[in-house]
Amino acid sequence: MSNTTVKQIIDAISAAETVLVCGHVRPDGDCVGSAFAVRRICEKLGKRADAVCDADKPSSYAFLPDYEGFCAPRYKKYDLFIAVDCANDKRLGAYRNFLIEAKNSICIDHHPNDGYGKLNYIRSDACSTCEIIFDLFKDTGLIDNEIATMLYTGLSTDTGHFMHSNTTSKVFETAAALSELGVDVGKTNHDIYCNRSLKKIKLMSRALDKIVLHENGRIALMLITLEDLGSCGCTSEDTEGLIDYASSISGVKISISMCEQQGSVYRVSLRSVSSDVSAVAAMFGGGGHKLAAGCLISGNCYYIMDKLINAARNAL
Repeated sequence: MSNTTVKQIIDAISAAETVLVCGHVRPDGDCVGSAFAVRRICEKLGKRADAVCDADKPSSYAFLPDYEGFCAPRYKKYDLFIAVDCANDKRLGAYRNFLIEAKNSICIDHHPNDGYGKLNYIRSDACSTCEIIFDLFKDTGLIDNEIATMLYTGLSTDTGHFMHSNTTSKVFETAAALSELGVDVGKTNHDIYCNRSLKKIKLMSRALDKIVLHENGRIALMLITLEDLGSCGCTSEDTEGLIDYASSISGVKISISMCEQQGSVYRVSLRSVSSDVSAVAAMFGGGGHKLAAGCLISGNCYYIMDKLINAARNAL
């Protein structure tokens, strides 16, 4: 844990008039939930706050309160910049300049983090950034049922709905506390996991049909092309979670998803049961957690496949 205290964070928010809360590019549930929650907390402290990510708004989280105001900054400059769930300032994308120009900055994260804020609250032992935010503000009286729903979303998604190895007794204690604060757990779980569009189901079908196993079934590779996305009317944001299906195949130890972007760039996601896939991602300029990581790679599709499979083979 960093040396930054809860009081320092609240004091920094109190000293600001405008606050920009920013998550990482390609936001997931923990990123969206933590950004929404911190923005709402800042508003309850009397601040003009916005929440953004350098991405299209992920429609899968449209059920969350305040969704319509996401990714719509109202000011050209903010007094305070709060980065959430973002391991380095490069992953802020186009909003990195707001960090540079802000009078003060805070970074709250559970990834291994280079501490790019003026104040940094980093806890790599936490399952999610939403867990950290709950711990930071649970005794302030600021967490209402809507903020609790935002935090539960990140807690659930970053633990794979409480199935990943980062699911500890502390995670269940936090989930119980959020439930007591008014989260409709059944509805929220349905909204997160069972509220897919028909086009995303069609994309899922194409992606699953193209899974190829390597190394006697220990490595699964999934390729999603621009043609796949276009045929289904989807964007790369709709691929979130598809890699989990490859990971669920019996015998698979490492799963790899390659999603084609414009300009012969591939967004790569890696998941593992026990091997360190963050080391694999780091070989290609990416990073993440031991069991979940990612990177961007440019080049020929089949060359990239070979490189990734070789790296994954060495990680087994």
